[in-house]
Amino acid sequence: MDFSSLSVREKIDLIKERLPLGSAEPIVMKFNPFELPIMNLSITGDRLPSELLRLSRKFIKDELEKVPGVASCNITGGLEREILVSIDQGRLRASSIAINKIVDALKSTNLNYPAGTVEEHFYEYLIRTLGEFEVVPEISQTVVGKEEEPKVPLTQEPEGKKKEKEERLVYLKDVAQIKDTLQERTSISRFNGKENISISVLKQAGANTIQVAQAVKKRLKEIEPDLPSGIKLNIVYDQSIFIKKAISDVRDAAWQGGLLAFLVLFLFLKRFKPALIVATSIPISIMIAFTLMYFSGITVNMLSLGGLALGVGMLVDAGIVVIENISNHLQKKEDLIEAARIGASEVSSPIWGSVLTTIVVFLPMIFVVGIAGQIFKELALTITYSLMASLFVSLSLIPILVTMGRRRKKSSEVAYMTEESEFKLVRWMKNIYGRLLGPSLKIKGALLSVVLILFILSLTIFFVLDKEFMPKIDQREFICKVNLPTGTRIDITDSVVKRIEKTLFAIPDVQSVAVNIGSTKERATGQVIETLGSHQAQIMVNLTKGKKKTRISTADVIQGLKNKFETMDLEGAQI
Repeated sequence: MDFSSLSVREKIDLIKERLPLGSAEPIVMKFNPFELPIMNLSITGDRLPSELLRLSRKFIKDELEKVPGVASCNITGGLEREILVSIDQGRLRASSIAINKIVDALKSTNLNYPAGTVEEHFYEYLIRTLGEFEVVPEISQTVVGKEEEPKVPLTQEPEGKKKEKEERLVYLKDVAQIKDTLQERTSISRFNGKENISISVLKQAGANTIQVAQAVKKRLKEIEPDLPSGIKLNIVYDQSIFIKKAISDVRDAAWQGGLLAFLVLFLFLKRFKPALIVATSIPISIMIAFTLMYFSGITVNMLSLGGLALGVGMLVDAGIVVIENISNHLQKKEDLIEAARIGASEVSSPIWGSVLTTIVVFLPMIFVVGIAGQIFKELALTITYSLMASLFVSLSLIPILVTMGRRRKKSSEVAYMTEESEFKLVRWMKNIYGRLLGPSLKIKGALLSVVLILFILSLTIFFVLDKEFMPKIDQREFICKVNLPTGTRIDITDSVVKRIEKTLFAIPDVQSVAVNIGSTKERATGQVIETLGSHQAQIMVNLTKGKKKTRISTADVIQGLKNKFETMDLEGAQI
């Protein structure tokens, strides 16, 4: 994307001179149109809508756009102040002044301009002429042209003498009226039915959502003390909360899997030390995997942590084989170090084969192209790193840990597992396996036929199963987009949205409803990226986070709304 954006800038530079007069400078910025705002803010206060919009832009929007990782902040709602110059055509025609001269006069008058420097003995001062309008009455004093008129009445001029005329300055107040008013409303924002100012924070492409959200929250804490009294700032939506929760759930699954792996090891080995030694390979392998992830540029996310959680159960496989073979040698020899060396070296080749056969299943996923490749690449690399780390730990660290302690032990003491020390469950499983193994080997053909039939049946079930791109996750929130016919006035769109809001508030599980209709028209670059027309609206609905047994699922809420909207007259709106 970096090279693509550079190429686009080079192409635009070639045609800048051919752009129409008055065109703004073209801007090229990286942005993912499929990403939702990472955060939505609601600003309320006991101020006029125009004043609240000005304060929100000055104290919040402009400051947040300086935060690293923030692409832009889109502001919705409020009323924009406008100074309207209403020209009287009759007076303009009588003064013989072109209307473009009035426009040029306003542009050239309302500016600050450098006027050189003043040098003293030790200092040099920059001089700047201040010409910007400070109050509305100053605008009416703008000189827009000159008008010639006779110096004396014509009846008093002597005959044969050339008529003398003098120039009179024409001010803007002579040909126009200046009104301090408000722009036509182009956007409406509400939160839980009350008018507010809404700010949507969009992150840059490639920026980390959690880091950007944390930086924005930190900046908001610094801004709040400087806000004028009566201005309240609330975070309506925060995408990082769901991401943190998802990562936390995967992390909990990983450590719970590691704990269960240790308990299963202790169940079968019946000794605490060997079970602890094998379980030690789990955190060490994960730390090595994190190191490799760091140098590969892989972040800690749901997929990478999912790969670690998936690999946790396989991390102990190689360690179990090594420690079991060492245990067998300890029953024959008294030298603990020699038993560890021979036991580990004997099973090194089978362990390599076992781990590599698992890796070759996941590693080719990194070569998959498209969205699927981008999603599962980190998963495949994380599993590969963790398994290679477990292979290294099982053949190097586990033999060392086994030899720690007494150097010589009697064979009866060093045996990790004997027939008498086994749990009843383990002995029962071994007996069942031993009884079934013999008869199964005698009917190999029939057994393989049954396995083949089951495999074919599993393939037929595959075609019946529902298929989707990503698993459904109930985030307890959803977005409702409303599209009316193009050209619909914003007040008509607002009336339709109010009916939708009323339907939403009637649902018990709805916690909050944030509405954005249209877009505030301004010159900021963020408005170039994503805008809503007067016929479009976006409704963000948050559901309660109560107990799963008593709450309605998000899918059921959405389906109920669809059925309800089909029976309502919504002026042909598409939802």
